[in-house]
Amino acid sequence: MDFLRFLESIRTPLGEKIFYVITYGGEEITLLGLICVLYWCIDRKLGYRMTYAYLSSALAINTLKLICRVPRPWVRDTQIHPVKLAMPSADGYSFPSGHTQNATALFGTLFHITRKRALKILFALIIPAVMFSRLYLCVHTPTDVLVSFCVSLCIITGLNLIADKVELTKGRKIFILCILLLLALATLIYTYVLYSSGTIEYIDASASFKGCGAGFGFAIGWYIESTYIQFETKCKNIGMQILKLAIGAGVALLLKSGIKHVAASLFGQHFLTDVIRYFVVMIWAFIIMPLIIKKFFQEKPSMA
Repeated sequence: MDFLRFLESIRTPLGEKIFYVITYGGEEITLLGLICVLYWCIDRKLGYRMTYAYLSSALAINTLKLICRVPRPWVRDTQIHPVKLAMPSADGYSFPSGHTQNATALFGTLFHITRKRALKILFALIIPAVMFSRLYLCVHTPTDVLVSFCVSLCIITGLNLIADKVELTKGRKIFILCILLLLALATLIYTYVLYSSGTIEYIDASASFKGCGAGFGFAIGWYIESTYIQFETKCKNIGMQILKLAIGAGVALLLKSGIKHVAASLFGQHFLTDVIRYFVVMIWAFIIMPLIIKKFFQEKPSMA
């Protein structure tokens, strides 16, 4: 806490704006946007790998949040005042840091994949920058970001090493599908038990419910697409790539926000709303959009 108070004492309006921009490197919208660009337009296997890393680490970090249930810094110490701009995304429990997990999963996987030294340096710098931004904005403690980084790094390193060496046969795909579904189901049950018993509030459970819905949707979507659809990311020109991305991302955002607003007006806050809307978004991204790409956007092989 002393370190946060020190950072608060040297904060400036310009610094707050700069680190607020940097912290977007760990926002959910940034991560999902980059995954969609990679998956639909550049390299579908890399999109898979990044989504694996994101969801696996997210389920682990969200479970740790619910096990430890550590309040935010300003709740624990009233002398700490977070930057107001960062407050909307600083909901739920503090330990471990979700933004750090997101940044580590995204840029750590890109660091592992790329062979270009300049990009490796860039990706290696973004992660600690996001971590420090959470401290500068006073929405996390050093323990929050360091533990999240270590846990997430271990998970993505293991996943990437396995992905590098293991060839995915149909039997192995079914095994991975079952593991992903069971992990998401176990997390969902644990979160629901805590929520329904009144141990945690809805705001504290929401991120976990979203992650479970995304886990179910991705597991099913990955298996169906990689086994039966197998679309190609190449298009005839950049204009088609931009149109493809605009359609895919636009519909995903409409589904994500539309289901939330419709369900809220009909049922109010309900955990199934989070589970279902993230499940639907993943089904759109990993099954329906690939079918559309294969039918209308995929570059057709030459008949010559």
